[in-house]
Amino acid sequence: MASQQPAFAVHHQQSNAHSNDQQSAADRQQNAASHRESSNKLIVGSEEWHRQRRENHKQVERRRRETINDGINEIAKMVPGSEKNKGSILQRAAQYIQQLKDNEAATIEKWTLEKLLTDQAINELSQQVEVLKNEVERLRQDNERMKRQLGEDNDEHTKKKAKTDHSDKDEHKSQKD
Repeated sequence: MASQQPAFAVHHQQSNAHSNDQQSAADRQQNAASHRESSNKLIVGSEEWHRQRRENHKQVERRRRETINDGINEIAKMVPGSEKNKGSILQRAAQYIQQLKDNEAATIEKWTLEKLLTDQAINELSQQVEVLKNEVERLRQDNERMKRQLGEDNDEHTKKKAKTDHSDKDEHKSQKD
C-alpha cells in the first residue's frame, strides 16, 4: 500500500516534472540572455540563437519585400496606364521602356538626318558666300579700273577742252582783230 500514491501526488509529481522542464527552459533562456549580455553573442545552436536567427531572417525578408513593393509602386507612378496588380505594372513598365527606347532611336535618326541636311546647307551657303566674295572683289577691281580710266578720260577731256577753249579764244581773237 505504501507503493500506491494518491492521485493528487501523481499529478503533483507530473506537474513538478513539467515545472522542472519549464524551469530548465527558463534557466537556459536566462543563461543565454546572461551570456548574450556578457559577450553580446548567442551560443551557436542554442534555442535563443535559433529564435534570433529566425527573427533576423524575418526582418531581412520583410525589408526586402518592402523595398520591392516600394519600387513597384514608384514604377506604377511613372508608367501610364498601370494597374494595381504587380505583374501588370511590371509588364506595362517593360512595354513603356521599349516604347521609350523606340522613340529615342527614332529621335536620334531624325536628328542625324537633320544634322546631315543642315551640314549640307551650311556647305552650300559657304560655297555661295565664297563665290559672292570673289564676285565682290572682281567688281571692286573693275570699279577701281573704271575710276582710273574715267580719271584718265577726264584728264584727257579736260586737256582737250582746255586746248579747245584755248583754240577758240585764239580764233575768237583773230576774228576780232
